Amino acid sequence: MTTRREFLIRTTTAGVLAAAHFHIAHASNADANIGGPEVGPKVARSGVVQTVLGPIDASKLGFTLTHEHVGSGSEKIFSSRAGSVADAVDKLKEARDAGIDTVVDVTTFDIERDIRYREEISRKSGMRIVAATGQHMFAPESYDARTLEEITEFFIREIEQGIEDTDIKAGVIKVAARSDIMTRTEEKVFKAAAGASKATGVPIETHSNSRRRAGEKQAEIFDAEGVSPARVSLGHSDDTDDMNYLIGLAKRGYTLGMDHTFWGMAPGATLPWQKRADCIKQLVDAGFVDQIFLSNDWVHGDVEREKVNPDGMLFTIRKTIPYLRQIGVSQQQIHAITVENPKRFFSRS
Repeated sequence: MTTRREFLIRTTTAGVLAAAHFHIAHASNADANIGGPEVGPKVARSGVVQTVLGPIDASKLGFTLTHEHVGSGSEKIFSSRAGSVADAVDKLKEARDAGIDTVVDVTTFDIERDIRYREEISRKSGMRIVAATGQHMFAPESYDARTLEEITEFFIREIEQGIEDTDIKAGVIKVAARSDIMTRTEEKVFKAAAGASKATGVPIETHSNSRRRAGEKQAEIFDAEGVSPARVSLGHSDDTDDMNYLIGLAKRGYTLGMDHTFWGMAPGATLPWQKRADCIKQLVDAGFVDQIFLSNDWVHGDVEREKVNPDGMLFTIRKTIPYLRQIGVSQQQIHAITVENPKRFFSRS
């Protein structure tokens, strides 16, 4: 049964896509300048990463969390937008103080993304934020009525021209499939992501059901569409300890998003967080340190998720990394995973 939230999301999606398609045909190619020591003209170039405050050299990304949600309609649980902004800024400042430099926010338009909100909290907190185009979890029904070309153009518009009638641009494409067997619409969205990535040089992150080895189906589509595996990260890969599956994808060149470690703390969890981290160590030992991401899939304002993981974005800093050091992952390897890998991956090709 469709929930009220899913209904509202799906019924607004058609209008958003229609408006986006109109703007694609009529938008100007002009780019605006913004202030600040790190940013210049909002024109993406090879070797740079697009943030909500404009493009920066990839070398300035620093320690990066690659799969987070700094707000996905959750602002509404606060008494006011100002209260939501203040809370997000406090949490992002805490993360900055802990050593995190950049957060990749994979929140897309279909879950009430507010791009000005992200711009504001980035400016006020000093945290670099990379915004996403694409699709979140449930492919909106309106995508059924859209052609592959229209969806591809929508993604490209948010990368090249701007999001929500702004000149704030996406720096990553996020797409999702719920299981190992994709719907026709999910396949169409993945093909659109592939086309947009090839057209713009922007990489792709996915939601995958690793318990059902769903990354293999996703990789099959990307391979068929001619996307380099080096430009794709398969998210939530640490929901399984099937090393044959994980190493098989790594051998094909895909990056593995190990961003659900905290779920090993949930009541009744069958895969403890330490076991999930053990899989990271096994990947490092197998020679794939350059194909691993760490993150937390944190959702600002998600009370239930914070009950499981009160550390939020800091779980990686406070628990995952100390444990990895304890079991023999070197500081050099941790630096590669948290700094060098994102710098290479998110740099526009």
